[in-house]
Amino acid sequence: MTAQERFMAKVSPEPMSGCWLWEGSTYTKGYGTFWFGKLWAAHRLAYTWWRGEIPSNAMVCHSCDTPACVNPAHLWLGSHRANMADRNRKNRQWRPAGERAPKAKLANDTVRVIRQRAARGESDRALASEYGLHVKSMRRVIRGQVYQCA
Repeated sequence: MTAQERFMAKVSPEPMSGCWLWEGSTYTKGYGTFWFGKLWAAHRLAYTWWRGEIPSNAMVCHSCDTPACVNPAHLWLGSHRANMADRNRKNRQWRPAGERAPKAKLANDTVRVIRQRAARGESDRALASEYGLHVKSMRRVIRGQVYQCA
């Protein structure tokens, strides 16, 4: 059995999306792994075999946003910046919001009270002092730039 035959034995085509889902071993975040002279990320090896060499400074990115996909038609070369821009354009990034954010200092109910008080004319400096925030942080809370709670 050739290496490509061994590789394809671990692939399950998904007809609805067109993804070739990797069913072999995986590593971090669901990306496949395959031994071919060394341990490869399965999507990188698929790109190399069916699309061509990967420049040393390039990432192999997924247009389908499915880490387990190894369909060469769903893979493209890009920089880290291009990959992050693609993720942001598709709104695929996970951002914990409001009180769920790891460094949150305020509960959502508190944020609502702060915004009500600010709307009634209380100063952002006084509110910042009361709640232990820097005045710039308090202004961002009041404007809704952080804590997007209702």
